[in-house]
Amino acid sequence: MRRHAATIVVLALLIGTAVAFAETERLKLQATPIEESFVQPAFSPACGCATSKAAIRVRLHRADTATVRILNADGKTVAVPVEGRRLPSGRSKLEWDGRDSSGAAAPDGVYHVEVRLARAGRTFQLPSQIALDTVPPLARLVSYTARLRPGQRVRVFYRVSEPAHAVLYVNGKRVAVTHSQLRAARLQWQPRGPGRYRLQLAGLDLAGNLGQRTPVFVVRVTS
Repeated sequence: MRRHAATIVVLALLIGTAVAFAETERLKLQATPIEESFVQPAFSPACGCATSKAAIRVRLHRADTATVRILNADGKTVAVPVEGRRLPSGRSKLEWDGRDSSGAAAPDGVYHVEVRLARAGRTFQLPSQIALDTVPPLARLVSYTARLRPGQRVRVFYRVSEPAHAVLYVNGKRVAVTHSQLRAARLQWQPRGPGRYRLQLAGLDLAGNLGQRTPVFVVRVTS
């Protein structure tokens, strides 16, 4: 009797394992409802620039009704920028304006994006995070080439308070932006000819916040 019962248990375990394996393989063969996604790494509702809203893009395998939630670091829902909206198959572009469900500005911080698909019956947390950042960076001049001859380049060494680009102004006009995100770096600029040039620097962070300009520093190009 005991041997019979043990055989039944073993058979049940084998059947359960086979069913679980078959279900796992079935899910592997199914197309993923969200084939790809993109979340803007950083944005600033205060910048008045192209990154004043966070872009969220998803590519669906098939059309579905979606609800998109913005979650804070504690996993609590802060905003619902999309609720019960029909999205077509293929790419859809959504956005979050940085406000919570009451319409107030959400605090600076890191947020997650959750997408619920009604037809698929599944909820996904997109892998990338959004940084809401409204604080402009500060730039500080370290050193520069004060006197040049025609054809030479000005080398400007600077520091910024956070990973950011540096913006160079010459005689009040924006002339160059670095591609560096280092907190200590340099930029170069070539004057057009002899003269006295008034230069300033400012920091431009990844969210689009442009900081205040440094005091003017003068470069002279002698003939």
